[in-house]
Amino acid sequence: MSKMPEFEKIKALFTTWVETGVPNGIEYPKTQSAAVGWKCEQFGISGVGTKTYFNTRSPEYGKIVQEIKALIAQLKPQAEVRKLSRNQANVPAPVPAPENKRVYVPQATRTYRAQSQAKEFEAELIATVTQLQQTREALVSSELSLKIERQTTERLRAEKAKLEQDNAQLTRLLAAKTGVLHVVE
Repeated sequence: MSKMPEFEKIKALFTTWVETGVPNGIEYPKTQSAAVGWKCEQFGISGVGTKTYFNTRSPEYGKIVQEIKALIAQLKPQAEVRKLSRNQANVPAPVPAPENKRVYVPQATRTYRAQSQAKEFEAELIATVTQLQQTREALVSSELSLKIERQTTERLRAEKAKLEQDNAQLTRLLAAKTGVLHVVE
């Protein structure tokens, strides 16, 4: 006869008691060994009588016995559970820390990522160099235009000065011949 229904009843009862606390006056097991043969007729538990079944290494019942064992460790009387719940009412639940597990990435994937990143950097470098060359060409062109403008300005100033000299000389000659004009220098 299978003992699984009895194990399931025990598990369901202990799960409830973990949340609400063990009722006052109820004797409950505090270890896995004490749970062997434990009975509570008030809650319909007739017990599992031997360690053969109530064993974590049992191929048939091992998993549920482990779950029951974990629940036994969490059992507390109702008074303690109420006290804890009152104290924890204002305390936020602890946030579990994220697990910083290292994830294995195959060498081929790492190589592919590195090559992709290298291609991106190379494309960015080419774009930057192209922009630099265009800026340099624009600067050289501006410098050349400025140099031409300076030369033109110097030539025009020299021409203006020569024309002013010629104009002054012609004005003197004209004044000397006609005598009407006065030379002011």
